[in-house]
Amino acid sequence: MPEKIALFRRRFIPNELTYLGEDEIISFDEETIKTKWKMLRPHEFYSGGESTYYRKKNLKVSAFFDKAGNFALWYVDIVRELGPEGLKVPSDCLLRKNTGDFLENIGSFKGTVIVYEDLLMDIAVKPNGLIEVLDLDEAIDAYETKLITKEMLHTAMYATNKYLATLYGRYKNTKDFTDPSFILPE
Repeated sequence: MPEKIALFRRRFIPNELTYLGEDEIISFDEETIKTKWKMLRPHEFYSGGESTYYRKKNLKVSAFFDKAGNFALWYVDIVRELGPEGLKVPSDCLLRKNTGDFLENIGSFKGTVIVYEDLLMDIAVKPNGLIEVLDLDEAIDAYETKLITKEMLHTAMYATNKYLATLYGRYKNTKDFTDPSFILPE
């Protein structure tokens, strides 16, 4: 029987913890976690997607799909993986999507708890090859207001820099920016 996994997303802006219990976990190993999901906050252009968490690289690479199921966008979150200690959040943290229910019954959960902290920096890659680095200002603001630590900011900066170097190195040899071989980390 496969191991049970409880997957969570911790955001700092806004301050929330979300149980991703509705996400379908496709695969799980020491290197990656692959999921399929529907949008938590629906968007007029996107309805859902597939994500791969690169557990040792501080990256979550997602393919977003439109309402018809067509590829729309690559979106890369810079993240940090924690275990159950990541569930210890401030009292003013909003608990979303049945998170409170899970936490009340955590003693009966037999499996692995994984919390991904969103380190605020993101990278979007559009099908035409446009690469956008997003939310650098949020990361600095979060550090200055003590929402994230210096270590977390450094982790985010180094992961973003390393991953962008990979993308830029592939850019001139790529004709199809929707091809996963362009977006996948080394």
